[in-house]
Amino acid sequence: MDQGEDKVFKGIEDVDWASLTHAYTESATDVPDLLWGLASDDPQRRETALDGMYGAVLHQGTVYDSTVACVPFLFELAAHGAVAGRGAVVGLLHSIGDPFDEDEDPQDAEDAAYWAEFDEEVHEEWEEHFFIARDMIRERAGAFLDLLRDPDPAVRGAASGALARLHPDPVRVFTALRERVPAETDPSAACSLVRALATTALRKPAELRPAAAKLLRSVVAGAQDPALRMTSLTQLARCAPDELPEDTARLTLDMMRLSREPAGSEEPAEVPRTDTMISYLRELKEQHRRTLGLDEADELLNELHLRLFDRVDLRIPLVVGMLGSPDRRRRAHAVSMAGQLLTGWRAPDDAPVMALAELLRDDELGIQKSVLSELRNLGPAARCASEEIVEYIQSWDDRPTEEDTPFRDKAVGTAFEILALQGDARVVPALGHLLAVVAVPEQLERWIEALGPDAAAPLAPVLHDRLAELGHGSQDPGSDRLAGSLGLLRHTPSLPLLLRLLEHAEYGRTRTAALQALPLYGPAAAEALPALLRMEEDDTLRDWDRVHVAGALWSLTGDAERVLPVIGRHMRSQHWVRRHALELAGALGRSGATLVPQLRAMIAEGQAQLDAAIALWQVTGEPEDALPVLLAQWPTTPTRRPAMAACLAGMGPAAAAALPLIRTELASPRRHSNDRPRRGNMRYDVTSDEALLSDCRRVLSGCGEQ
Repeated sequence: MDQGEDKVFKGIEDVDWASLTHAYTESATDVPDLLWGLASDDPQRRETALDGMYGAVLHQGTVYDSTVACVPFLFELAAHGAVAGRGAVVGLLHSIGDPFDEDEDPQDAEDAAYWAEFDEEVHEEWEEHFFIARDMIRERAGAFLDLLRDPDPAVRGAASGALARLHPDPVRVFTALRERVPAETDPSAACSLVRALATTALRKPAELRPAAAKLLRSVVAGAQDPALRMTSLTQLARCAPDELPEDTARLTLDMMRLSREPAGSEEPAEVPRTDTMISYLRELKEQHRRTLGLDEADELLNELHLRLFDRVDLRIPLVVGMLGSPDRRRRAHAVSMAGQLLTGWRAPDDAPVMALAELLRDDELGIQKSVLSELRNLGPAARCASEEIVEYIQSWDDRPTEEDTPFRDKAVGTAFEILALQGDARVVPALGHLLAVVAVPEQLERWIEALGPDAAAPLAPVLHDRLAELGHGSQDPGSDRLAGSLGLLRHTPSLPLLLRLLEHAEYGRTRTAALQALPLYGPAAAEALPALLRMEEDDTLRDWDRVHVAGALWSLTGDAERVLPVIGRHMRSQHWVRRHALELAGALGRSGATLVPQLRAMIAEGQAQLDAAIALWQVTGEPEDALPVLLAQWPTTPTRRPAMAACLAGMGPAAAAALPLIRTELASPRRHSNDRPRRGNMRYDVTSDEALLSDCRRVLSGCGEQ
């Protein structure tokens, strides 16, 4: 449509665009050209105009006064049947009126936090423009109902999404969407419809969820298009997870076997390439899909997998089935799904880990390395697969070489690391040879902790020699790892070397590592006492190191009077210094009795309550002051539950008040750090979660329960 035609944008010349602004200028005189570009018959000009609207008029989601001025013209354009590309216009209106991510679930329509009215005394100027634009779009949202029957499927799909988020009457919208579902013939528009249906149901869950579940289940059972069935199943998991079929995993695997790219009766029109961010992102997405070998079915599967959240009973058989797929590309995709599931959720048995380890026999090195990476993330939870790891290492000579790859990145290097993190002593002889020549591993100290000082003792001479070679002037980050590991091993011949590093290391982290290693030796490190006393008198010493000096002095001398003033001064310091000071206070036990009033005051004042409560328990052995803090903090501070559980386990029967929390934790399908599951390829700390579960079982046992 040419700019000269007067069928759209009546009154556009009456707007004082020069007085309005957008992201890049104090004058919005270029916006009319962008609007006319959206009405163009030229697809390249339309895309360039759309890019300009998102780049300037709705820059990074910010709404301007010029954005507000565009709303009536965008509605006029969306309703004009002769204009091409109107689906993008509806999408733009949706973006202006809805600040939330498309994947976020809407809150109830009555929720004031979501549908808050504009208050000019509270909101900033940019928020004022947003609320004005949002209200304008909501007032006109009835126009989207008419677009559900538009001849253009892209318009129908975009309209359903806008209705679900922006129409003020979700019941009316739900009725319209439900009536439209059986009539929709375009696969993509049909998928948009069922997504919108679930979104609308979530706005009025008590009223709409049962009907939504019934309809979605019928589509899953009766639709011909696998993509539509998969989308419906995903939306069922999203809005009514309790209504999922018991055979969800089987249904999904069947759909994956039948999957195909959705297509209408005609081939999709070729999309022009333009010098715009929209075009760049579209091509980037396609490149990403090609690189990973993904198709639409894989993306739908990933969305379903994430939407199932805590339905581990459904997710595990689904992942196990995908790991056994005859399609290599699908198996590779399933490896990542398995890693995400097993690090974020607790499996009831070893079946998914063993199914993952089975792919170490796959012929493709890339799949082998992906499997090993996920098994490494699982740490102690992958002990059941240790024999498969050993077999993999033993067969390495028959596998592809990685000549130019650093050892830590080689598949066999990862396999050795897995066994070390599992504490498998069989790996120690080989590690003795490897640690003499390869780069110092980043996780070396975790390896030593997992193996234990007795099993890992043969590694001490090798680590000593490596540290001696680096010298005190080295800034190699491996120095602090080596020093810390020697401390964990309590290798007596290394004491003089650690002492030299303490006094002469030029790399601060290495000096701190030596300082942290010495207390592990206890009185056996008495020769370090003069150096520690000199550091104690050093006015330039960092607070962090000063607390560590105090800890070393306590370990070497047992003289609490010497370290109590340091602890008292730093118990209210900055975060990490304070935490280490409180940990040292707890380590003093009854010798820290003079700190009790300060610890109680910190609890009363709400300062580092949890750390103070744990320290107070360790000092007094009395649960009365600490237990209420632990009970209050447990639900709100999930990342600290391992420390709390260890504390509760030491209280014995006195921890009985915590039993309901402990039982809930043991019954939870989620790992403790996965308190708010996120979309994306997240991995969580399994080692600390396994320790948490172990201590929770100790709490039960201490209270007389099995």
